[in-house]
Amino acid sequence: MRKKTNETIFLALLSAIVFIGTYINIKIPIGGGTSMIHLGTTAIFISAILVGKDAFFPAAIGCALFDIVTFPMWAIPTFIVKGLTGYVAGKIAFSHGKNGNSVKYNILGFILGSIVSLIGYFLFNWLLFIGWDAAILSLSTSIITSLIGIIIAIPISMGVNVSLKKYKKAN
Repeated sequence: MRKKTNETIFLALLSAIVFIGTYINIKIPIGGGTSMIHLGTTAIFISAILVGKDAFFPAAIGCALFDIVTFPMWAIPTFIVKGLTGYVAGKIAFSHGKNGNSVKYNILGFILGSIVSLIGYFLFNWLLFIGWDAAILSLSTSIITSLIGIIIAIPISMGVNVSLKKYKKAN
C-alpha cells in the first residue's frame, strides 16, 4: 500500500513539473491560431526515463492542466497526444531491461515520442481546429519543442540516472 502511495505522489510531482515546463513557453501566432515552444516536452522525456510507460500520466495530466488554464479546447487532445508521447518514450526507454539507463534507448524513445506528438497534434490541428495549411505551419513549433526537449533531456537524464544509482547504493 505504501509503495503505491509513494508512486502516486511521485507521478503527481512529475505532473506538476510537466505543467511548469509547459508554462515556460513562447507563444507563436500561426495560421489564425496560436502554437508555442515550451519545456513541457523536456519534462515528459525526463519523466519517461524515471517511470517508464507510466510517464503517460504526468505527460497527459501536466500538459492537459496547462491547457485547461490557457487553451481549454485543447485539453482533451493534449491529454491524448502528450499522454501517448510519454507512454511511447517511457516504454522504449524501459524496453529490453534498460530501465531508462541506456542513452541509445532513451534517445530512440524521445525521438519516437516526438513523432507521436507531431502526428497527433498535426491530426488534431488539421481535422478539428485550424485546417491543413495551418497544421503544416504549426509543425515547425512542434519540431522545435521536440528538439529542445531531446537536447535538454539527454544530459539531464544521464545525470539523473547516475544520481539514482548512487542513491540506491547508499540505501
